Amino acid sequence: MMKAKKIIIALAFFLLLTIPFYLLSCGYIDADINQSSQGLAVVSPPNEAKDICVATKISATFTDAINHSLVEEAFSIEPSADGMFYWSDNTMTFVPGTNLGYNTTYTINITEDSWRFKTSGEGFPVAIIDDLGYSIVITEKPERIISLAPSNTEILFALGLGDKVVGVTEYCNYPPEAKAKEKVGSYSTPNIERVIDLEPDLVLVAHGNPIGTVEALKGFNLTVVGLKSDNLDEILYDMRLVGEITGQSDNASVLVADMAQRIEVTEERMSELKGVEKPTVLHIIWHDPIWVAGKGTFEAELIRKSGGVNVAPVEGYKAISLEKVIELNPEVIITPSGTGMGFAKTNYTYEYIIGEPRLRSVDAVSDNRVYVIDADIVCRAGPRIADALEEMAKMIHPELYW
Repeated sequence: MMKAKKIIIALAFFLLLTIPFYLLSCGYIDADINQSSQGLAVVSPPNEAKDICVATKISATFTDAINHSLVEEAFSIEPSADGMFYWSDNTMTFVPGTNLGYNTTYTINITEDSWRFKTSGEGFPVAIIDDLGYSIVITEKPERIISLAPSNTEILFALGLGDKVVGVTEYCNYPPEAKAKEKVGSYSTPNIERVIDLEPDLVLVAHGNPIGTVEALKGFNLTVVGLKSDNLDEILYDMRLVGEITGQSDNASVLVADMAQRIEVTEERMSELKGVEKPTVLHIIWHDPIWVAGKGTFEAELIRKSGGVNVAPVEGYKAISLEKVIELNPEVIITPSGTGMGFAKTNYTYEYIIGEPRLRSVDAVSDNRVYVIDADIVCRAGPRIADALEEMAKMIHPELYW
């Protein structure tokens, strides 16, 4: 009797496992389309999203660590689009090199996972996911714009939107016309009440503006769009994005194409360099303590595209010891003038490096290869980043510019 019960239980368990597979294979039940075969947790733009801006990044976040190269190889987009991959922990971001097509449905595939979205038509409304991760719908062309970062201000003026800008920060000093605009506080402490009083229909913020300020402005039902660029592709992308959401897509296309060409010319000039011909470079952004631009910064990318090797042993912007600088012994040191915010043009860090006795043994100092670059062009993720690349290339490889 006991043996018969065991057989019945085993048979029931077998049927419980096999029947669902049978029904699935025959089409009587549907597979869970939301279940990822590789731990795909979040995608952007979301599946079946509509009116997505043609200037959009495409990202996928995985629940667990995953092989980056395999994911990139498995990635496809239909209709096809060229672009670059960037990673942050378990999140992959694909940055298209040009805008996607209007009124087009795009399908993204990564191995067995797929999702799709449809882009907007020309004009408005347009839906975006900004660089800070917020989903925003812009219903009409902005006529009153406030910029809370110098880089944003430069982008707006470069796109021909100077007459639409009604407020900027105290540090927005370029182009000169920006100085005449109404001031709404500093980059780190913008005046929320002043912003509200100016009745903007678009507030352009940047990574580094206090998140509390961003949330507060959103709480007053203002349209707030955040920009954050970690590389040159994303800087160009952000310019295309601002062009789309302000009705200046044509101007953005011309501006980005010109910058891309200048970047390509510099890369081509450096393309024949061998490994030993690429000097080691350290970009020191401050001296008390010594702060450097490490991996994952657009300054690091500028060094690489300028034919140098960034030897900063850190990720992002971090402090290192003077002893570490001596140990690294860079062949070239590049330091910005002032603070990058435009209110000081003194070369404090350069003077420290040249005057510090303990640094005299460093190759860059002994060979007189410590250079100063305008902080405003190298520290701002804006249209003058191409100027910074060209200047840095001449500093690292002056022999190629005779």
